[in-house]
Amino acid sequence: MPINVEIIPSDNVLQMYGPQETDCAYSLSGQILLSTTPSRGAFNKETRSQPALLTSLVLTFEGSVEHFAKGQGYNAKRLCSVSQTLVVRAQPVAIPSTPDHKVAVVFDLAVPGWLPASLSSKHATTAVTRYALYAKAVYQSEEPSGLWLGSKTKYRDATPVPITLRRNRTTAPPKKCTFAVPTRAISTSSRIPQDVISAIKARATIPSYVLQNASEPFDLRLDVGASVSGVTVHKFGVRVIQSSTYGTTPDQAFLRTFPLPAEQPPTVPLLAAHELDSLYMAGIAFPANALRIDKDDVLHPDHPSVFNMQEGSQGHALETELSSITVPLHLDTALVKPTYASPYLHIAHRLLVDLDIAYNGHRERVGFHLPLPLYDGPLRSSSGAQAGLPAYVQLYHSNGEAKYVAGLPAYSKECRPGEIKDEAGASHPVEFRRRHVRARSDCTDSDSSSSESESSC
Repeated sequence: MPINVEIIPSDNVLQMYGPQETDCAYSLSGQILLSTTPSRGAFNKETRSQPALLTSLVLTFEGSVEHFAKGQGYNAKRLCSVSQTLVVRAQPVAIPSTPDHKVAVVFDLAVPGWLPASLSSKHATTAVTRYALYAKAVYQSEEPSGLWLGSKTKYRDATPVPITLRRNRTTAPPKKCTFAVPTRAISTSSRIPQDVISAIKARATIPSYVLQNASEPFDLRLDVGASVSGVTVHKFGVRVIQSSTYGTTPDQAFLRTFPLPAEQPPTVPLLAAHELDSLYMAGIAFPANALRIDKDDVLHPDHPSVFNMQEGSQGHALETELSSITVPLHLDTALVKPTYASPYLHIAHRLLVDLDIAYNGHRERVGFHLPLPLYDGPLRSSSGAQAGLPAYVQLYHSNGEAKYVAGLPAYSKECRPGEIKDEAGASHPVEFRRRHVRARSDCTDSDSSSSESESSC
């Protein structure tokens, strides 16, 4: 007699907060429903349901990253495998014969907090990061199968349940960061002297990060001037370049930082193997140490990305005092992906600015670029429920020190914001201890508009 095994997580979306950290974990809870179903006996007649004895129930949360291209190769890595034994043979669970009577077994898994977010990026090659819940039940039943007595020990796999993992920012809203950037000629055969190009002074002010799914534009403020006379600027263009780097060999820095399981395909196949897994098992894989970089301009095509500094053909004369202009920039949310790192895929974003300048009758394009992190925006629970307790990383620093020294203030109509009252009724100010973290961005690329910059946020 078969049984039904159904996995019902409390939420199909697992929210993680802050950077990828190896010293924290997140709870993924829910229940597994088990019930009996009538079976078919001799002459395809439906027989009465018989009770079953559940002797083993194992739940597994598995994450994987796959890199493949049809006709070229396939690579895969198991990111994590977290299992929980819910029923053991020494303590079996009886499943009643009534089909509408279901047995619920609750579970609570500790999922590592360093896992990358779920992602599917498609260009000429495809990189997929995905997670799912799997369950396997072992049970005993005395019911005959057809004309022959069936085996007492039977197995049943639940339908896998995909889990979407999202990473969210826990910092304050983005701050305005100002970068002092040296400009460089984009063309290798510039007719404007290098000392004149070096005399152009530029500052760019952008947000410290941008939300991937933001519907509102973000502002770029450009301050530009020159320490020599005779330089004019006519217009400038802006691009936000999304660079997706696919590697055929797992990134060694990622493997050193994050603890991947020892059991890896093809020796231990993934629980949900891809259709191209047969190529991997046969040793047909991508050539080692090969890279492919796909670049996309993720600014929205329906909004302007080229701006005039001044109307007319004369251009705007640059002086020692910097001239300022602020322009809105709109992202194409259909194309943009969050800044990302996994064994086979890295996604980075940069803002590129090039200025059309003139000097002594010669025109030239000079430019610079800046790192622009993009992160996932806030996402509601798929079940529609509001978030419960805050994540550990929101209350404590990585060294275990509480972010809120005096504790959370108790509610009182008589308390002003930032105060709590003790048992005697005396008011005390709440002390908040803040920790400032300065991020360092490493950005390398072959674009001729690259530059180094100094910033202050």
